[in-house]
Amino acid sequence: MKQINVKIFSSAVLKYIAMLTMLIDHIAASGLIFLLIDAGMSTRLYFISRMIGRIAFPIYVFLLVEGFVHTKDIKKYIIRIALFALISEVPFDLAFYNTVFDIYHQNVMWELLICMIMLCCIRKYQEFGVVFVGAACFIAWFLKFDYEYIGVLAVAAMYFFRERIIYRNISAAIIFAFEPTAFFGLIPINMYNGKKGKDLKYLFYLFYPAHLLALFFAKHMLQ
Repeated sequence: MKQINVKIFSSAVLKYIAMLTMLIDHIAASGLIFLLIDAGMSTRLYFISRMIGRIAFPIYVFLLVEGFVHTKDIKKYIIRIALFALISEVPFDLAFYNTVFDIYHQNVMWELLICMIMLCCIRKYQEFGVVFVGAACFIAWFLKFDYEYIGVLAVAAMYFFRERIIYRNISAAIIFAFEPTAFFGLIPINMYNGKKGKDLKYLFYLFYPAHLLALFFAKHMLQ
């Protein structure tokens, strides 16, 4: 009997899935959905969209770890994330909080940046891995990064158990237990075939601030 190959998704496909589910989530989270659809239907779609959106973050976490493990230039990788964290902050605050800067909420790129630095420290000083994870959790919580310490723990689990799929899945499911639909993000992750695919690298980064600005302007045009 011929076995069915379920390893069909390249990293590029995973990126597109993450971007799409994130967009669906942010249409709801930004409040745009309430301007597009009547009140009764929009409330139901709001919760459905937010649940679909939970799929995105586990995929982003997985891709961050994959990028860290396979990148040829970690410094450029970190600089790129830091640059887009800066670029995305104003669009993030405009889209979700209708202000140029909200000190109590920082965009998710900052979370990915601190996680990348944490991974670099762990790789260099493995014996202090728990200390670095704890420090990153504190920074993410104290500075109010999106996902706070949950994102840090997810990245750590994906990294430490990257060769042990069962442990990776169990730890991720536990970490995201507060958002059960995030578990569905593990399905495409487990279908990853290890290939890069047709990847538009900078589209992946530009999409984040660009779609946030688009949501902000769309809301103001419809109000």
